[in-house]
Amino acid sequence: MIDLILLAAGPALAADDQGKPLYRHAFEAARQTADAMLGLRVLVVTRPGVLDEAIREFGFNKVLVAENRPLSQAVIAGAKAARSGASRCFLSCGRTGVTGQQLTGFLQGYILSGRTLGRLGSGPLEGGPMVFAPYLLPHLLALKGEEDGSQLFQGREARTFVYQPSGQEGDAGEK
Repeated sequence: MIDLILLAAGPALAADDQGKPLYRHAFEAARQTADAMLGLRVLVVTRPGVLDEAIREFGFNKVLVAENRPLSQAVIAGAKAARSGASRCFLSCGRTGVTGQQLTGFLQGYILSGRTLGRLGSGPLEGGPMVFAPYLLPHLLALKGEEDGSQLFQGREARTFVYQPSGQEGDAGEK
């Protein structure tokens, strides 16, 4: 069981070079993934009064975080709102490069890998979705400042599933 947590505040509300709000890219990828993966629950962490209409339109669940809070507070709010026993996958809505197909492949690969951590790609894709097994919840709840949880991968490379999308569907790799 996985809960997908979209972090949607700050840069996520800006527009891309074609005038489309950045959050729409992540929302569309999440909707496509939720449609493909039975039981996937999508949570959106944002400020009060922000994105209410879009969250309803996509059928997601809203989690509130106070304005002007550090990134760690958004991650903690999402981690706390996730279902007990669920792995927690975080995706920043300030990114545009993750498609629904990539996100679905990544999460399906993570499940099949049996590993405790997962991340999408490396290089330009690094910093994309990250997934954490339920037992890592105390570590997520202890984040401070602008920490996003990525430091939890250090020293756990053997327990990390890495999905490397290429131009071909279903191309996944593990590290």
